[in-house]
Amino acid sequence: MSAPILPSDAAAEPAVTLYVRTQRIEEEVDLLGHVPAAVSGAWLRHGQGVVALGTAWSVQTAGPHRFAAASAAFRQVAARSRIDDEVRVRTSGLIALGSFSYADTSERPSSLRVPRALLGVHDGESFLTVVGVDEEPVLPTSWRDLFPSSPVPDPLSVPLEVEAAHTPDEYQALVQEAVSEIRAGRAEKVVLSERTTVRTPAPLSPAVMLTRLARAYPSTWVYHLEDIVGASPEMLAQTENGRVFSRVLAGSRPVADDGELDEVDRRAFRADAKELSEHAFAVDSVVERLEGLAEEIEVSPEPFVLRLPGLEHLASDVTARLREGTTSLDVASRLHPSAAVSGTPRERADEIIARLEPHDRGGYASPVGWMDADGDGQWAIALRMAHLVDDRTVVLQAGGGLVAASDPVSEHAEALAKCRPMLRALRGEQSE
Repeated sequence: MSAPILPSDAAAEPAVTLYVRTQRIEEEVDLLGHVPAAVSGAWLRHGQGVVALGTAWSVQTAGPHRFAAASAAFRQVAARSRIDDEVRVRTSGLIALGSFSYADTSERPSSLRVPRALLGVHDGESFLTVVGVDEEPVLPTSWRDLFPSSPVPDPLSVPLEVEAAHTPDEYQALVQEAVSEIRAGRAEKVVLSERTTVRTPAPLSPAVMLTRLARAYPSTWVYHLEDIVGASPEMLAQTENGRVFSRVLAGSRPVADDGELDEVDRRAFRADAKELSEHAFAVDSVVERLEGLAEEIEVSPEPFVLRLPGLEHLASDVTARLREGTTSLDVASRLHPSAAVSGTPRERADEIIARLEPHDRGGYASPVGWMDADGDGQWAIALRMAHLVDDRTVVLQAGGGLVAASDPVSEHAEALAKCRPMLRALRGEQSE
């Protein structure tokens, strides 16, 4: 059952009671081999996570209080739900998958959705969750009845139509304009992004894109909900047992042919003053915004290099003890948008972004993930992503952080490199 769009702190109507039943599956399940063609949502990493079918309950929100409104609506339905969970692991029982929009003024609704059915794997446990609305759910004879083998089409034989929103010169001029704003003292860091429209010769399959992304980039959080699909390397807020974890990425180096930097270049990358400056802004923004929600905040002693095919990042991990009653969505709301996707100071950076990026960011660079009935969950930043426009059209979006020392040509190359995972998933190519 779907609810209307809520502007701020209203409650979802009509009230329903969800009957949630999770059963253990006594055999080992290859989750990536059972992403259904009609998949309605997914959260995957290292072969674990969940894939979803249908919607038992949902809420859509908008405006500056969209996080709080969605969280309140879910807490209300969770309080009424009747949950029978024989597995009791992460993502079993009642969970809602969520996707939020970047800006307070976005025309794209933010949403939380409780699926009708979930196939999950966590730490060696395989399980099936089914949800009934105002009645006990009907269990299938076999979990395979709901989640048969994943569709596996051949790679495309016809080229994709790829059209960037700007020519290289135009985008590099926008980068230069943002850098000029920074050098003039109007901001310290600005994250600018580029949109690329891709049209395919055959209908798109989110199930196929998910499977390809999850197999090619297993260390990322691969996600799908509503109109977005992608493979994010950046965890905004992960909470469990009163602790929060956030992985901050800022500072990147593209590498040709899906290779890795050699040790000399990697040492230079880790010591690069421009990259370290950009990274420090992002880490500081997370630490500052955790204050008031968390205590005993700890940060990696120095940035480490996160290696992905064709791209390496400076990364830092932030952990802390949450104050009682704080949910994962509370943390995600407080941290969004971090300096890794907006800039510093946030308000000035967003003003510059709004002026230089004429399109609503929609679900790009915003929280995507899940939350359970206790408020724990995982919220990644929707990066390496595509908006699904229709069955043959997607819009990719990617960018990078700019500081006073940024070079427009290098920044353009970084934005192109960050589109590569989605383009490969669309074509059916394997990363090398």
